[in-house]
Parts: sequence; C-alpha cells; structure tokens
Amino acid sequence: MSLEIFYRDYKPQKTLRILVYPNITYAKDLEKDSYIQVIYSMITELNKIRNDLFFYLIMPKHMMMFSEIENTHQFIIRFPSYPQNMRMHFNVKDFDIIRHRKWDFDLIFSHLPEHTLNIKNVLYNTSSHNPPIVGYCHWFDIKDVVVSSMHALNYNLIGILEMKRCYLNTQAQKELVLEEAKTILSKRNCKRLDEILTVQHPGIRRSDVIDVAGIEKKTEKRISFNHRPATYKDFDNFMKIVDELWKQRQDFKVWIPLLESSNRPYVYVDKFDKLGYYRELRKCRVGYSPKQQYGGWSVATTDGIMNGTPYIMYDALYYKELNPTADFFKTNDDAIKLLNLYLNDLVHRNNMAGINLKCLRDNLVYENEMQDMLNYFDEVVSKEKRITDRSERFKEMMAHLKNSKQVSKEKLTEWIQNDRPYGKSLSPYRRSLLDHPNVYDSDGAVPHYIWKE
Repeated sequence: MSLEIFYRDYKPQKTLRILVYPNITYAKDLEKDSYIQVIYSMITELNKIRNDLFFYLIMPKHMMMFSEIENTHQFIIRFPSYPQNMRMHFNVKDFDIIRHRKWDFDLIFSHLPEHTLNIKNVLYNTSSHNPPIVGYCHWFDIKDVVVSSMHALNYNLIGILEMKRCYLNTQAQKELVLEEAKTILSKRNCKRLDEILTVQHPGIRRSDVIDVAGIEKKTEKRISFNHRPATYKDFDNFMKIVDELWKQRQDFKVWIPLLESSNRPYVYVDKFDKLGYYRELRKCRVGYSPKQQYGGWSVATTDGIMNGTPYIMYDALYYKELNPTADFFKTNDDAIKLLNLYLNDLVHRNNMAGINLKCLRDNLVYENEMQDMLNYFDEVVSKEKRITDRSERFKEMMAHLKNSKQVSKEKLTEWIQNDRPYGKSLSPYRRSLLDHPNVYDSDGAVPHYIWKE
C-alpha cells in the first residue's frame, strides 16, 4: 500500500481540538437560542481563518445545522430547560462519553462558568484530559436583574476564576459584574476577575449584512420588538409606550415574535424560520431597543439593523457600544416622539437605516475579533506543560508512531490499560508529540497521529 493511499482518509495537520460547553436557555426551539446562533457564527468565521480546527460540541440533542460543518462532532448530554436548574445541574455520568482517552482536547471553550469547577474535577481527576479553560459568559445573575428567588452568581464568579480568560459582551456589563463581585470576593480575587474578564462584542457575519441597496424603502408602519418579552428587557414598560402611542394613532402594528400569543389588537406574533425572520425584519419601519437591567449585548438589535431596519435605543453605554449612530431616548415620552418620527418620516427612517447599517458593517463584523480570539487560543495552548523528551514512555510512543506511520490516539496510549485513567494526564504527551516536526494529528473526530517525513 502506498503512503498516498494510506493517508487518504486523514489529512495530516497540527489540529487544534476544542471542546465547546453550552449555555442553552431556549430549549424549546434550539435554532433560535442565542448561544446556538453565536457559536454557529463563531465556528463559521473561525473556519474561514484556519483549516486545522476541530470542534466537539456538547448538545442536548443532535442538530443538523452543525452536522453540515465537517469539523464538528456532537456529544449528546441532556440539560434541564429552566435556566436556573440548567446552571446548577451537573451529572458526572454524562461525562463518560467525553472522559474516554481516545479523544483529545487541547482547550475547553465553556459558555457556562457555573460548571467550570465540576468540569475540571471530572476531567482532571478521572480522565486523561487536562486542557485549559477559556470562557464566554452570556449572563450574570446581577442583583436587581435576576428574578428567581436564589441566584447563581457565586458559582459563576468562582468558575470564572478557574479560567484563563472569560469573554463577555460589553464594558457596561463588565463594570456591573465587578461592582457586584465586591460583595462576594476578596480584593485580590476581584483584581484577578478584572484581569480575566475580557470584553468581546458578539459581532455579526459579514455575509449576513445586507447591502445598502437592499434596504426596504417603502415599509409598512410596523414596530419590531424582537427581544424576549421579559422583565429584564423592560417589556411591560414597552407595552405602556405603545399603548400610549395607540391612543394617539391607530395606523401601526407591533411585531413581537417571541410572545406566545397576541396581547393587543395591534400586536402580531407571527413565527418564521431564520430566513423568514430576516425578511419580516426588513419589512418593519423601526425597531425598539429597550432599557436593560443587565447591560448585555442585544442580538435582536443587530439582527434588525443588519437587515436594514433602524432601531431607536435606550440611552445607555451598552447600546452606544453597539451602535453610536442611533437615535436614543431617555424617557417614555422621548421614545413615543421618536416612534412617531419614524412612522411619519420615511426619508428620515431610510437615512438612519443606511447610517446604522454602515456602522455595523464597519465596526461589528466577526473577522477581526475571531482572529484575536484564535490567537489567544494558540497562546494558551502553547504555554501548556510538555513531557520531557528524556521520558522512556515518550520515546516508546515516538518509536511506535514512526514505525506504524499512522496510529490512533487510543492505540498509541494503550499502555495506560484503562480507558479512563484516574488523574493520569496525557495532555503533556500530546503537546510534545505535536511539537515534533514529523508528527501530525488527523482532521477527523477521533484523533490519529501521523508520521510524515
């Protein structure tokens, strides 16, 4: 058998293998969950930058949208759908499919800091995997924001302190978290938290942003509230605003797609798939970005603006980070005046649609931030511990690989004689193997090491 045929199934490369841990809060329709949208966009953009990445995605059920991406593999683990239960639930037995030594993970990218200590305890103590953890936090149980009786912020902060870095959406959000942390953490740990938390705006894919020429110029009088109809999105106050507007005029509709059923004669709640959702956004005259108790990013707002719908926004730092060119309001009366302006003045509406769209295209596309994130991933992994080349076991592994030319990670490490070795990390062996100029990983889900002259 020729070497060319022997390698046909695997492309030799220095693969960076990333285990992605989820934070799913809209389980009844996964494709609309904000985490799913974010991680799909991230993987899509990262793959444009590099072709040597592999992502292991922990999912509550199999998702075809990720199966269509070749360099992904899905581990199915069930999570409770209620957010507070989801953040606290952790079943060690669920990790049996992940703990097996046939896998390799160079890095864990966790979107659920509350589980960091649990993940480390299971993998570091009962498997051969010892990867560093980088995080992304989409939600913090900040006082005056969390509506449940008991919060999980203590778990969240302790989990972040176990990470190398944790990204979050806005500077305003970071300032809220650091202020709240003073009541929980020591001064030393507050300083560490400040160093670990890193602002990264979620951004948008360039391909999702329509051209200025694609802006709908003759829209109907529709107001979009495509956020979750929840307290932390100031939903009740928004309804007061449009109720008052309805007293003044009865020539508009309000689209609230995440509301279960219409709560006013002028409200419609039509549901669509992603493409239909984008088409409906383009038909709206104006979108509304509410005051947030949380200070986070608004994917709903970027969804609208990138489809050519201008949004009026509550006057706060978290929105000015997103789009400083918008029309802002401070009071309900200000919001009503702006809504009237957009409903009445199509020229102003279309002009602001173009300005807002250009702002997003110029400042919030993923490419630059994804490159920075990938550079950091490489930096973290490069600093991980190696096994010394004087190790007899390492010499045996190198000799086996050189003689076999291609061997699975499971076969190469069978000397351990245990699928889930307790506390025996193979990560330093992997780092040293891939440091060698003749040793490559494969491009498949199950790691195979390849010797290439």
